Amino acid sequence: MLGFVVNPVAGNGRGSLVWKRLEKELVRRRIGFRVKMTTEQGEAKKLAESLLRKEEVSKVIAVGGDGTVNEVMNGIKEAGRSCPFGHIPAGSGNDFARGHSLERDPVLALEHILADHANKAIDLLQVNGQIAVNAVGAGFDGQVAKTTNEAVYKKWLNRLGLGKIAYVMSVIRVLLSYRTCRVKLHIDGRENELNEVWLIAVANIPNYGGGMLICPDAVPDDGKAEVCVVSGVSRWALLCAFPMIYKGTHVSHPGVRFFQGRRIVIESERELIVHADGEVIASTPIAVEVTPQRQVICL
Repeated sequence: MLGFVVNPVAGNGRGSLVWKRLEKELVRRRIGFRVKMTTEQGEAKKLAESLLRKEEVSKVIAVGGDGTVNEVMNGIKEAGRSCPFGHIPAGSGNDFARGHSLERDPVLALEHILADHANKAIDLLQVNGQIAVNAVGAGFDGQVAKTTNEAVYKKWLNRLGLGKIAYVMSVIRVLLSYRTCRVKLHIDGRENELNEVWLIAVANIPNYGGGMLICPDAVPDDGKAEVCVVSGVSRWALLCAFPMIYKGTHVSHPGVRFFQGRRIVIESERELIVHADGEVIASTPIAVEVTPQRQVICL
């Protein structure tokens, strides 16, 4: 029995369209399933937990975007039961799908999940009692995530299939007023003092923000997180360097540094907004810990 958690409004309604295709295919193939539809943000976690506690499901499959993936993963954790996770992308960013090279076509993605021949265990990031699957970000990108999620233009751009542009617009808006600050970064017990910090990204996969290769060397099953720090550059220099992130060529920029570790603690002289997989969850100080190969996913 398959368990589906569907976010019908993901991708400005794409979630609903994708589910209709999947439902027809499941009925045609006579595959047993249970489905739970979200009606509000945060509900996917409860629905995933309910599927595992009350239904005899062998896999839980998230139909939606990165926010849905995050919530369902947290629901699996709360249920306390081991269960393979599948994802059929229907959001605007789809970084989890991109980072794991998942099929974009819903029926092909379903076939891969059913085949069961390419499952693998991936690391998860633990932060403030929650799970992050893709990345945790503090500072500038946390503020950008907050601004994007609250922006009216995100909805309209998603409707036009231009969801990635919403993130770029938010970057420019935040850039005009954001203030850098001093940060202490502790990685596996070693302290690094950093000045004029723009952002700190702790990544489990190379990309976030709808395809930006923020940490090109991040590997989701190596037991370590890749940490990218941007500091000591002017607003103009940051704006000029921004397009480099989409190709990963920012790695050679003098204002960018990389670290690796299993436990990352971020302390700052003022509170910085923190996001997990694009959703604002906290403010600094925070500790991010890698849980090695915690969750089996279907590729």
